[in-house]
Amino acid sequence: MSMQLPWLLVSAALILMSLALVYRWRALKGISYRRYFTEQAVFEGDTVEMVEVISNAKLLPLPWLRLESSIAAGLTFGRQSNLNIHAGEIYQNHSSLFYLRSYRQITRRHEVVCSRRGQYRLESATMTTGDPLGLNAEVKQFPLDLELLVYPRILELQELPLPNHSWLGELPVRRWIVEDPFLTAGIREYRPGDPLGNINWKATARTGELQVHKRDYTADHRLMICLNLETSDSMWRTVIEPERIELGIRYAATVAEHALRSGLAAGFACNARLADGPKDPIRIEPHASSDQLTLLLETLARMVLDKTASMIRMLEIELEAGTTDTDYLIISCHRGEKLVETAELLRQNGNGVEWMEIPAI
Repeated sequence: MSMQLPWLLVSAALILMSLALVYRWRALKGISYRRYFTEQAVFEGDTVEMVEVISNAKLLPLPWLRLESSIAAGLTFGRQSNLNIHAGEIYQNHSSLFYLRSYRQITRRHEVVCSRRGQYRLESATMTTGDPLGLNAEVKQFPLDLELLVYPRILELQELPLPNHSWLGELPVRRWIVEDPFLTAGIREYRPGDPLGNINWKATARTGELQVHKRDYTADHRLMICLNLETSDSMWRTVIEPERIELGIRYAATVAEHALRSGLAAGFACNARLADGPKDPIRIEPHASSDQLTLLLETLARMVLDKTASMIRMLEIELEAGTTDTDYLIISCHRGEKLVETAELLRQNGNGVEWMEIPAI
């Protein structure tokens, strides 16, 4: 018996070594893997499923297999067995464990809450597997082309910081900023900057105060939504109040959705940049086409809060282009003196200007 023990140990060692070699050569053969989201685009707060499908198309079973990937934070995974999440402020490591029998396919669904706006891309996943005792581990990287867009949440109109929301819902006042000089809708008190040609002398004599013709709203103007990343005229490149800007992004999405649904041509400009684009400011020409809202929402989802230019410079470019008959809605945390002066020049060029202030959070 004592003479057989060494042979048993040697035989066991040889078997384990042979098993390790078999798994080293064959473990990752015949393995296929894919991952996808059940939706390509959703809104903040929506729930989507991330589906993993893994197949073992050979006789050799896999007693353990681990899939690891890194996903940007902002997607919240529900609790699930065989799933580990190590979350950081920017990225989270996602690890799934599998046991694959011979000629077996497993489909696993993960419920994901899309808690933050953004572009979520997954380009690869790392697979690790080996023999039952873990003596040998084989690693393979699977390329993936996975993208999920999370649009900003659309707010209720009552949540927008405007004194009057009627312009958003009534067709006669869709063009809610620029007055048409050919349409008269009564009189009002004179305001600094009103042209002298608009003065109603009869009404002025009757009231004893300067009165001007109140113009109705044109039906041909376009809306340009301008979102400013700056919290002051002197702010450098780094956005210091990102949550406040995220609120401004929701304002922009809400205005765009309602304006386009009402038939108004709407565009968008911002001194941020796109995630996969050049480091240039964003500008989308106003249109009223059926796919314009999708384009604007996708742009807002892909936006990176990285300042590329001052809003003053962006308005100056509009001036240099000679833009007229356009309604500018400036969504901003501040109204610096120089910014207001530049916006006033746009108004004097025959455009409308309205402000929407992003409140402090």
